[in-house]
Amino acid sequence: AILIQYLHSSFTVCSETTSITLIKMTTTIESKSRDALRAANRVIIKAGTSIVANSNGQPSLTRLGAIVEQISELVHNGTEVIFVSSGAVGMGKKLLRKQGRLNLSVKQLHTAQENSNSQQTFGRKMDDHLVEPISLSTSSSLSNLVTIDVDEEKLASAENQKQYDSACAAAGQFELMNFYSSLFSQCDLTASQILVTQADFQDKFRLKNLRYAVERLLSLGIIPIVNENDAVSAASGYRALQTFSDNDSLASICARSFGAEVLVILTDVNGVYDKPPSAPDAKLIKFYPSDCGAIEIGEKSAQGRGGMGAKIDAARDAVKPDTGSKCTACIIVGGHDLDCIRHVLGPNEEGIPDQQKGTL
Repeated sequence: AILIQYLHSSFTVCSETTSITLIKMTTTIESKSRDALRAANRVIIKAGTSIVANSNGQPSLTRLGAIVEQISELVHNGTEVIFVSSGAVGMGKKLLRKQGRLNLSVKQLHTAQENSNSQQTFGRKMDDHLVEPISLSTSSSLSNLVTIDVDEEKLASAENQKQYDSACAAAGQFELMNFYSSLFSQCDLTASQILVTQADFQDKFRLKNLRYAVERLLSLGIIPIVNENDAVSAASGYRALQTFSDNDSLASICARSFGAEVLVILTDVNGVYDKPPSAPDAKLIKFYPSDCGAIEIGEKSAQGRGGMGAKIDAARDAVKPDTGSKCTACIIVGGHDLDCIRHVLGPNEEGIPDQQKGTL
């Protein structure tokens, strides 16, 4: 019995020692990986719709202003930045609703005026039976204006939601780039637009031209802003080798294709959790090893196409060694933190401990 107790205690000590050793090894790997983030010469930063826009489709001035300011700091310190941005469809929906209201009110007023003129003419011909002109009811007009976006959404959904999103993207992309141009100009930087589809990465000639354009822009200190050309692809949801199904996987393929060393994915939660973040016992995973077990994935945001599962897959694809990728690290971090990029990629300030935000 004494021997068994001795062996059991020895085994327990060995198990604890092994666990401590593994924890120390993981911590060391994580620390080295986070140091590598700050040493990167070329990075890709991806911001999803939930970061770019508020729930009503309007751009988030606070978050985008902070992102642009932090990108400008990186560029002025010699780091090349490629920015993958969603948000065109969300902003386009707001524009289409607004234009729909304006267009509807003009048509109603024009129709009412025509009805009024015709009734007045008819009334003058019948002296004894003047007919009261039909006027546009204020309540009816307001009701139609309020319900236009609802009817428009139902109609688009019944016919084809993807084609409706294509129209939104065409309108919203122009608005989005105007917005980015204004923000970056305040930081003495120039932004450029690159819209891509799956064919641009599958065709060698197109990919060669795409790489040249990106290299040329970066050499001049211009920020390439990349997004899917939804007006053409209609958010097809394709997913095969060298293609993408959302902007998370687009950022991943850009990291592999454009020689980025680090991929930063901004999301609406603080990182990857072992359970849905809404769960009371959910814990943030600071370091996500390649052999990490299964985790519970919560529901994706209402605005974006991807979700946390898509972000994890994108991170794994970006750092795959067998793809010839130069990307060695990917971090998923909360974009609602206005200093998130600075904490992840900026230099450590002396005397201030590393907060190690996000999931590496």
